[in-house]
Amino acid sequence: MLNLSVFPDFLAIGGLVLVFASLLRRTRQTRLRYWLVGWVMILVHIIAQLVSLNVPALEHAGEALSLSMLLLTSVSFIWAGHDRRSGWVNGFAWSLLAAMPDVVFVVLLAWDVGDRTVFLSLTGLAACTAMGLFHSDRRGARPRERRLLGSVVLLAYAVQAVLVARGALVPALIWMLFWHYALVAYFFWRGSDRATLGVSFTTLSFVAWSLVFPVAAALDRWLPGLGIQNEAWNLPKFMVATGMIFTVLEEQLGVAKHAALHDPLTGLPNRRLFAQRLDAALERARRDRRRIALLVIDMDDFKQVNDTRGHATGDAVLAAAATRLQSRLRVTDTLARLGGDEFAAILPEPGPDEAIASQVDRLLSALRAGFEIEGERIVVQASIGVALYPADGEDEAGLLAAADRAMYAHKFTARDPRGD
Repeated sequence: MLNLSVFPDFLAIGGLVLVFASLLRRTRQTRLRYWLVGWVMILVHIIAQLVSLNVPALEHAGEALSLSMLLLTSVSFIWAGHDRRSGWVNGFAWSLLAAMPDVVFVVLLAWDVGDRTVFLSLTGLAACTAMGLFHSDRRGARPRERRLLGSVVLLAYAVQAVLVARGALVPALIWMLFWHYALVAYFFWRGSDRATLGVSFTTLSFVAWSLVFPVAAALDRWLPGLGIQNEAWNLPKFMVATGMIFTVLEEQLGVAKHAALHDPLTGLPNRRLFAQRLDAALERARRDRRRIALLVIDMDDFKQVNDTRGHATGDAVLAAAATRLQSRLRVTDTLARLGGDEFAAILPEPGPDEAIASQVDRLLSALRAGFEIEGERIVVQASIGVALYPADGEDEAGLLAAADRAMYAHKFTARDPRGD
């Protein structure tokens, strides 16, 4: 009679593989590629379990493949959190190769090989390859962190060697799986940009996954009659998958929110975010009885750049101008692109009128210095209008209108200095 106890897990993990494949096609994240490989390995792990349970002749082969895939899954997940930007061949493939001594360890154990010398040799070789990998890859961690991780890995292999020397080969395997998945939890947390709910949940789920191995072994030995079903031990896997999907959704929502509030060409706040920040600055100014300076910056005759050199060059000039202007402002100031060749800046603590005039001169000088675009020097002029709260207006509309008037007056004066 067929033993289909792991068949529901096969269906569930198969569905997760399809989900992660779909997410990879939509987002093209390098990290998702490693996650997908890991879940494919878990699927193979379950298929191997199914084979070992139902084909006695392949019991050892199925167990060896099952344990190998479980171990290599941790390597895939570690790499996903370690360096998402690294190349496939130069990074991940070498990590899999470095894990081969550990894979041979679990394969020989599955085939009931009992020579401690062989397992001690494999443990030492695995420690050496892991240290070599840490030493050669200097991009994923700072030197101090790399040394600390190297010490932790060496300690983990030292404990494994002690267990092997005492003949406790199965506990050595359990220890290996435990610390590998504990390392996954660490790298997942460290590789995340922000400590969001999804990241925290997934990290804790990886910790739970790592604890499954020693806890299950301890309960099997000390409380054999407890009768915990396999589904309970597989729960952390599905918690991890849920957390990963939730993390991707959080990131995509963050990307969408950023895109809705920022200009795609320059990365600066767009008109919508500019209005929000101006409202917040005005609220603080009313409360603290302070002034605000609003600057409207408009490129003079910028249409000629687009007409004579093309829109691609014009976009490059705008992006360079945004960077140049941003570098001349304080971190407390807000520079935004309102559209076309028009920028605006909010100065929440502008200082006296002389300081504002000096700031305007610095911005104009920054633009007059010109830009090197594809080997061609392009010089642009600009006009800047200044409006002050509360003297020139008490709300967004009033300040923008006053700054626009001042900007056009500056533009007109620049074109006709005599005022004729």
